[in-house]
Amino acid sequence: MDRRFRHALAALVFATGLCAPAAAQQVTAEGSVKFNLLSVEGLVVGTTLKVDADFAATHGVDVPAPFSILVPLADDVLELVDYVPEGPDGPFLKLSFATEDRKLIENIQFVRMTIARGSAEERLNALAGLLANDVFGRATASYTESVRDIVRKTKVGDLEGVEVIGRYKDPNLGLMYLRIVGVLDPQGLHGVVSIANVVAAMQELPSANDFPGTRGGAAIRHFRFLKE
Repeated sequence: MDRRFRHALAALVFATGLCAPAAAQQVTAEGSVKFNLLSVEGLVVGTTLKVDADFAATHGVDVPAPFSILVPLADDVLELVDYVPEGPDGPFLKLSFATEDRKLIENIQFVRMTIARGSAEERLNALAGLLANDVFGRATASYTESVRDIVRKTKVGDLEGVEVIGRYKDPNLGLMYLRIVGVLDPQGLHGVVSIANVVAAMQELPSANDFPGTRGGAAIRHFRFLKE
């Protein structure tokens, strides 16, 4: 593991959440932009992190669909990793990107999922329902000001997937951008869901299509299923 990785500190706020979109019109950006988006076309410097058989043995978890991601690195950003933060049935890991004085910029976690057999279209529709309702609802259940903006099909490399994009307001961090991406393993029933949160006061997103330029977006762009 790269020397820049640090175990996540308890003081680093992890933001997830959402409820009903009743107060969505009030969810607006506050604060100033401090970090630019990464180039989608350019080379991203980073370290590959694998969630595979070795990961499973080390952390005592089941990994039904092994995968890898690229963790982007930058001199002015701390990359913090928390392995199995909620026990063996929770996320595989949570990555947090923060300023050098531990102010959160964004974070992303990766969790397992299972979608029943069916045609590719049926499985994508089932995935869309899972992400738009269950995952989105759980990710934002603690917040009263929230909105779900987009549910759509997406591609992660050559893989078919679904993304859900929304916003909510955290009482301490202000406006948060939320992106949920689910990717299906074409060879099996399992898949992986990523849940990303971006602090708008630290990094503005001009549009939903700019999420790939975030650090979590870079991790997802380089997502790969591993065959063992």
